[in-house]
Amino acid sequence: MRTPYGYTRHEPGTITINQEQAAVVCLIYELYLQGKSLGGIAAVLKEQGISSPTGKPVWARAAVDNVLCNRRYAPHIITEDQFWEAQLERDRRTNLEPDNRTRRTARYNSQNVLSGLLICGECGRNYRRITRPSGEVVWRCADKVENGKRAACSNRATVTDEEIRGIICEQLNLDVFDEATVAEAIEAIEISGTEIAIHMKASLSHSMQAM
Repeated sequence: MRTPYGYTRHEPGTITINQEQAAVVCLIYELYLQGKSLGGIAAVLKEQGISSPTGKPVWARAAVDNVLCNRRYAPHIITEDQFWEAQLERDRRTNLEPDNRTRRTARYNSQNVLSGLLICGECGRNYRRITRPSGEVVWRCADKVENGKRAACSNRATVTDEEIRGIICEQLNLDVFDEATVAEAIEAIEISGTEIAIHMKASLSHSMQAM
């Protein structure tokens, strides 16, 4: 089996982390989760004089994508959360369904509603949606997702998608989670430690107090 970029194979068959290349792997994930395209990441690597895995001065988009989809980087070089967040982002950016090549419609609407509302109560960054290997969906501070142990934010609070939806439904007296209603009613949801504070939009907050 070919040794992935970021690792070095030694005799007799032992593999260690190549610290210099591992730093490049971390950079690629960080740039991607910040919104950079594959081509944009390749441009940054070129500007920094970082050669591709084959020694070329320019990284191919496919080479960047290969790093992003390689499961063997987690948890040794990047965190599990970073890896699965990158997979979600890769899926989100894909414009065509792989099975029937038809255009996607609103597959991610419910995800986007919460992505814009959940905010870390400590650092102010958004919470990121993560799909764990088990299939469970959770939300964590973007700083923790991107930087793991190197994160400046100390907020370790993780909330499940099911839990936050339940809290929202209770707050809005909804029997079923409705994206449109949530977007119209809630300004932000602040998560810090064990506390979750829902901030209503001003107009709706006044009408609810009047009731």
